[in-house]
Parts: sequence; C-alpha cells; structure tokens
Amino acid sequence: MKKRQVFPILLSVALLPVLTSFAAAAEPIVPNETPKSTALRAKVVDYMRSAASVEWTPKEDIPYYNPEHNFSFKKGETYYGIPYTQFSRNNTLASFSTQLKTIDGVQYYVGPCEYNTYWGSDCSATVSNAWKQADPSFPSLLTRRLIPDRPKEVVPVGKYALNFYDDTREIVKENGIDVMKKAYAQLKPGDAVILHYEYDGHAMMVMKNEPENGRLFISDQTGLSKGKPKGRDGHSTMRLDYEYPYDRLFEDAYIPVALKVIDDAAHEIELFNGKDLDGWDVYLANEGSPENQNVFTVQDGVIHVSGEKFGGIMTKQEYSNYRLTVEFKWGEKTWGTKKDKARDSGILIHSFGPQNGFGGVWAKSVEANLVEGGVGDFWIVGLENDGVAGTCDVTERDGKYVFDPENGKPVEFKSNESGCFQWYGRSPDWQDVKGFRGPIDPVKTDDWNKVEIYAVGDEMQIYVNGKFVNRVYGLKQTCGKIQLQSEGAEIFFRRVTLRPWDESLD
Repeated sequence: MKKRQVFPILLSVALLPVLTSFAAAAEPIVPNETPKSTALRAKVVDYMRSAASVEWTPKEDIPYYNPEHNFSFKKGETYYGIPYTQFSRNNTLASFSTQLKTIDGVQYYVGPCEYNTYWGSDCSATVSNAWKQADPSFPSLLTRRLIPDRPKEVVPVGKYALNFYDDTREIVKENGIDVMKKAYAQLKPGDAVILHYEYDGHAMMVMKNEPENGRLFISDQTGLSKGKPKGRDGHSTMRLDYEYPYDRLFEDAYIPVALKVIDDAAHEIELFNGKDLDGWDVYLANEGSPENQNVFTVQDGVIHVSGEKFGGIMTKQEYSNYRLTVEFKWGEKTWGTKKDKARDSGILIHSFGPQNGFGGVWAKSVEANLVEGGVGDFWIVGLENDGVAGTCDVTERDGKYVFDPENGKPVEFKSNESGCFQWYGRSPDWQDVKGFRGPIDPVKTDDWNKVEIYAVGDEMQIYVNGKFVNRVYGLKQTCGKIQLQSEGAEIFFRRVTLRPWDESLD
C-alpha cells in the first residue's frame, strides 16, 4: 500500500515541533498527545481499573458459566472485578453494581446466580464498555469486529498491513515480527490488542507500555486456568496490570488497535479554536472585510454565518493529505436571490490565489457542496484555464452527472460552467426549495451533521454522517487553503478539524 507524508504546507510555530519530527523520521512518529486525547484515555483506563477492582461476595454458590470447568464462585468468599460470562456478556460496571448490596460492611452480589443468568461480561464486551467512556455511541462489538476497517470505529496502531483478514495469525505472519514490534511500541494506555481466528479470540486493554523494555501491561476480562480464575490470586476473572512481552504478543498473534475517537483526538489539528476566527481570513464579495459586518461571528463555540452577504472565511495556512471533519447545521434565514431557496453553503478545498479569485467572491478551489439535497456534490470553482480540474465516475441522468461507483464512466470537468458531479443518491426530483430532502438523504435538516473529506494526493472522498457519498480523482490542485462559504443562507459550524492522513484511499 502506497504511503504519503502528511503535514501542512506552511507550518505555524505551534505545530512546528510535532510536524517537523513527523516529517523527518524514517518511520512516522506518533504526535504528542493532546489534552483532549489524554482526558479520553484517562476515562477508558479508569473504567478498566474500576471494573477489575470492584469487590463482591456471593450470597450463594454461583456455578461458572461453563459447567465443564467444574468451578463455582463460592458463597462468602471475596472476589474482584466483574465476573466472566458469555451469557449476560454486556454488563457494565454500572449495571453490575446494581446487583450489589452492602450488608454488615460486606458487599454482596444479590443478583441471579445460575450459571447462565449471573451478571458479568466477556473480553470484547469489557473493552467495548471501556471505550464507551470515551465514545458513548461505540457499539458493543464481538472480537472479530474489533479488527480495523477504516474509517469505522476501530483503527490500527502502527504501520502494518491488514489485507482484510479475519484471522490475526495471518496478519502477524504476513507483516513479520519487526513490523509488529514497531506497532506494539506505539500503543498507549486506552488502546487494545486483539487476537482472532476461526471462532475464537481475545481482547486486552493496554494500561501501560514500556517500549524500552519491549513489554505491555494489560487488563482484560478472562477465564480460568487450571480450574481457577486467572486474576488476583484466583479470585478474579479480570487481570489488572498483567505483564505481556512484545515477543509473546507476536507469538500469540495479537494486533494493536485503537478507538477511532481517541486516535483522532491525538492527531487532529483544530482549525477552529471555538473562541474566535484566529487563523482565518474573512472576505465579503465586493467589500473585502470591513469589520466583517457580522456575517461571520463566533458565540458559544459555534461559528454563525448569517448568509446575508456572499463571501467566506479561509485558513491562513495551506494543507495537503488530510481528513477534514466539519460539523454544520442550517439556520432558518435565507437572503436575496436565495430567498426561500434550498439552503446553500460549501466547503472549498485546495484553495489558491486571491480570496476573490473566482467571480469576485471565492478563491479557486474544489467545492464539497452543502446545499440541501445535494450535500456531497462536487463543483469546480474556477474556469477552463484556471488549473482546477477533476474526474468522477458517473452515470448521466437527465443531462446531469451522478456519481456511480459501480458502473460509472470517467468524466473530467475543468470549469464551474460544466456543472457538478452529484452525489450518488441525489434525488432526480430535486427542487430548489428551502427544506428539500431526498428519500435516501443522510442529512438531518434541523440538527448537526458531520462531513468528512479525505483529500489525499490527487483524490477526494466525501462521507456524510458516516455514509460514503462521492469521489473525485485526477485533481490538478492537490494542496491549498480551506474555505467555508456564506452563500445566501444561514448556517452554523461548530467543529472544523484536520487530521493528517498518510494512507492511500485505494
């Protein structure tokens, strides 16, 4: 898989130490943790430690979930950590605690006690529940589903090939011990290691990493060994701060993974600081930026774009090879020629030249449209000889070009006058009216929406609320600034973050 170096074209003083080391190293160095990622990791690790440490005493014997093991949690003995089971596997620390009652200073488990009904969790559920502390929307996944497949919920740590294997033994074998050890060395607290093959597997949470000693310390929900629970002197099915050397991780065929939300937080650059428009230039058509005229304002961590005048804000800095994440919500007001029309705005990528270089309003660029019913359409913001062009695999429909990833034929646009490459689900009955929404439109009309734009090399891909909607490639312009439009409709932006991206989009 082809890899690309990823960093801003112009480096600010604040980013220079991180991105210089990132660019200079033979192997990319994981950037320093951000306060946000550090806080998220702390939540995950604290949960895991608490889940492994909770004390409980059975009020009666509880047969282990697998009767063949001939083991029971004994009445009156003290145990630690949520117990292992695959029947009621998805219990969290909070739900398990509802089954505990303190009597005469002893915390008794008073819930169901049959082998197939007592409350507990298994390895992947425990990791999932720990990750929910950082990402409440994270689903409870089985071990196989924890194998990464970007851009989903779990991502790989380090540079190793996955090749869509469900068997981690094949993954580690194909990559070799040197590659895997380098990947293990990049693990941080709150990340995990995953083993899966056939119908078996295991998941362990990283509590501490010592690359200099080639070892991890993990916590996991596990079972029995020689008829006794593996953890805490035979009185816990959860291990805590258990040492695991890299050599053994490789021999056992574990791969290193991370929660996408934490991984993003550790690498993302906040283009909007939540306080003001520092780092952005403002331009209003035919007026420049005379005190902004309140077209672009910031309040309560949100950029409010009135839409009353055409114009935009543009980053002072240029970027290439990244994933841009923008969260937006339409307002109610529309203005002028856009009055009562479909609410419209856009994200302009790889912008170059003067801020009013096209039509006296916006810099020449490639636009990811934010029009109602057409969020994810691609436009060329420029004319025939402006050096902006791109190709999309499309099917022609009523004179329009619609992205068709399966059967589309390549068509190149070199000018704004050519029209747009519509996203694949754009309604053929689209109408230019406020509030329009197509039958399979992923956009929420009165709530926040997330647009992710992968701009890597000469290609761009757009995801809207997690759904892949469009792709353009063969771009003539592959780096530049980023613009957010004011185009006749009120709109709000609250998150504008950029993550350097060093993976091919193939």
